[in-house]
Amino acid sequence: MSRAEELWERLVRAALRRERTGEDAYGRPVGGIAGNVPSALAKNRDIDEILRVADEIQDDDPSVSRILCEHAYSLSQNLDPNSEGRGVLQFKTGLMSVIKQKLAKREAGTIDRSQDVARLQEFYKSYREKNNVDKLREEEMKLRESGAFSRDLGELERKTVKRKRVFATLKVLGTVLEQLSDEIPDEVVFMLSWHSL
Repeated sequence: MSRAEELWERLVRAALRRERTGEDAYGRPVGGIAGNVPSALAKNRDIDEILRVADEIQDDDPSVSRILCEHAYSLSQNLDPNSEGRGVLQFKTGLMSVIKQKLAKREAGTIDRSQDVARLQEFYKSYREKNNVDKLREEEMKLRESGAFSRDLGELERKTVKRKRVFATLKVLGTVLEQLSDEIPDEVVFMLSWHSL
């Protein structure tokens, strides 16, 4: 089988798997409010990505998920304050409903929004540690340097999807941190610059 045929079969398998599992190219679920960003707000890809990450981390940390949803709402409000674009009013209403549900699920007590940036920074650090980002980065560098590919394409593809998903999530978290905070720790600035490569 030629190289082109192998690549074509790999592409078809990936597309079929995404269709079957309901996940995007990064292995993240396609659904929830993230898949419903109206085209009038599509200029800002951040909204869709922020909502995808909020859906992804909902089970890990509902508070951080709420922070991300509120930030996405703020971005959509800045893009179209009068909700004049097609589908924008419905989207904002749906997003506000999701935020209210997240607040209702939260146990009794008030939310101290002044701690949102600190909570987001803490989650960023714990997410990096949990997913062993330094090891993932080393593996990626070794793979790029060697130019060799594993005979087990399934395993290589699984690791690549995981690595892309983790880095995409970290990039979104870092971007939101940057937008919400004037002072960012040097570690986060370094990671943001590394992800932009």
